[in-house]
Amino acid sequence: MTFKWITAAWALCCLGSIASAQQQKQLTAPTYYIAVEAQHSYDNVIRVRGASNLPPGAKISLQFFLPNDQAWKEPGQSVCVALDSNGLFDWREMSLPSGVPYPRDLFVTATFLPNECKQNAQVLKVLGTHGQYLGHDNRPVTMDEVSMGMTPGMQANPQLFQISGWYFGISALARVEG
Repeated sequence: MTFKWITAAWALCCLGSIASAQQQKQLTAPTYYIAVEAQHSYDNVIRVRGASNLPPGAKISLQFFLPNDQAWKEPGQSVCVALDSNGLFDWREMSLPSGVPYPRDLFVTATFLPNECKQNAQVLKVLGTHGQYLGHDNRPVTMDEVSMGMTPGMQANPQLFQISGWYFGISALARVEG
């Protein structure tokens, strides 16, 4: 009798662990995202890395900005990085021009826009040539929705934006650490 009880307890424990692991695997973001980290590396070099659930091969534009009281100073040169098959881009070094103050006062944006960084055809097929499939409902956005402020996905995703020329993108901001 004791052996059956131990076997039953073990089975419940294992099944509970399997169910818990399966629930964790089913977690997904409700829409597309970008996460980015930036660090001061040495002298006038910062390193940036990030993650996204955009399709593999999607290119993300990295650009640094210097806050100037209530406004941003001119951005630095942008650098394009491609996501690998795991949705990551590893440390990318960015050189800062001379005269930029200590890097801790800098911010880096990581932005996906379909008309930047020469996106490949497969990425544009999934996300749309204007980024119209970046919303959460997997259908194209119409200009009527944009003009009425009811663009699908915008309420669900704080990183999603629309710019002139009827392009949609997502963007994340990181302060340079270190």
